[in-house]
Amino acid sequence: MTLYLTSSHTLGWAGELNPANGLIDELKASLAHPIRCVMISSFPDDVEITDRMAWEVRECFENADLAFDHYEVLDRRTESEAERMLKEANFIFICGGHVPTENDFLKQIKLKQRIKNFDGVLLTISAGSMNCADNVYSPPEMDEEVLDPKYKYHRKGLALTDVNILPHLQTLKDMVLAGKHIINDIAKADSMEHPIYLLNDGSFFIIKDGTTELRGEAYLMNKGKKRKVCSDGERKLLKNGRLCAINTKH
Repeated sequence: MTLYLTSSHTLGWAGELNPANGLIDELKASLAHPIRCVMISSFPDDVEITDRMAWEVRECFENADLAFDHYEVLDRRTESEAERMLKEANFIFICGGHVPTENDFLKQIKLKQRIKNFDGVLLTISAGSMNCADNVYSPPEMDEEVLDPKYKYHRKGLALTDVNILPHLQTLKDMVLAGKHIINDIAKADSMEHPIYLLNDGSFFIIKDGTTELRGEAYLMNKGKKRKVCSDGERKLLKNGRLCAINTKH
């Protein structure tokens, strides 16, 4: 399996695939043809949101000359077909959205077990990338979640990586929920327990053949301190919790 953990795969919230840091080139090199894609919804019970996401995903890949030969959407309507769909796919796309809602659905379709021997490409965005971790970091996304003393900050995920990310840094750096700053108050405190990688859109991790590589501008929040660990155009290899520079640039 080749896994792409992205903050966002597009320029903006929708539209064209983002070529930053070599994403399109990597996808063209790793996707097998014909491309048989399954898009997994992060809002499985919301038909309107899911159908809009499905159209946007297909369009942006077609615009990058990566047209799908076969394309299916996995949500509540097609949940009973999950096993067949995932067996036939060589490209799985997990959408972004509300981390807990998506986390529950991924468990319901038994995705962790069903992709154990998957040998294709898995691309995730935002919440989908967060849910790939073994111990998923799930910070509050709404005021009521910040105020709820029973809200779960950690959940079991797909166990495809130990990397915890917080996406859309360019937006979250100014966001406040229930009087708490997402980065300076919530993530900073949570980083005392485990490191968190803060990614801007256009930055991503590639995990393949036992290696984890970071590309693009990213910051590491650890033990309450934030530092820049990678820049646009840079590649860093993650080994034993440490990042090592790779000379090749994009």
